[in-house]
Amino acid sequence: MTAVLGTDITWKYVDRRAAAINALRDFSTMQTIIDTTDDDLKALAEDIPTVSSPRLDGMPGGGFNPHGSEDRIMAHLERIDNRQRRYLQARDYMDWFLPAWAALSDDERWMLEVCYLGEDTMQTDAIIQIGDRFHIERSSAYKRRAKALEHLALLLYGR
Repeated sequence: MTAVLGTDITWKYVDRRAAAINALRDFSTMQTIIDTTDDDLKALAEDIPTVSSPRLDGMPGGGFNPHGSEDRIMAHLERIDNRQRRYLQARDYMDWFLPAWAALSDDERWMLEVCYLGEDTMQTDAIIQIGDRFHIERSSAYKRRAKALEHLALLLYGR
């Protein structure tokens, strides 16, 4: 009973509207990660460092580090691991976000795209576009946008 109560209390203080806006704004980043990771991983695989051969003249190189080659290989493997982890996070995001996005009406998706997914979108310009498209005044456009955002937040986070 306390676990359920704790969950209810936690959700009470989450700003779902702000979280939904942040999720919308992360969409293009997540899509870019998914679109570019394969090429990034191929480039990293082609550029993997190797263990260097010892110098035959017996002289150590400047700033000699006996584990330098291993350190470079480990750093490279960490970059690959980070890219893979980032890709998996982006896939998880898409698996969570896209069903909610698909459940919105075409008009709701359009409004949210105009308001939150555009390049350098000014909110005032977006509201004017909404008003023009639906032939409504500015206050009604704000209300429609708020309703669409609330619907997305409900789909993403529940009540």
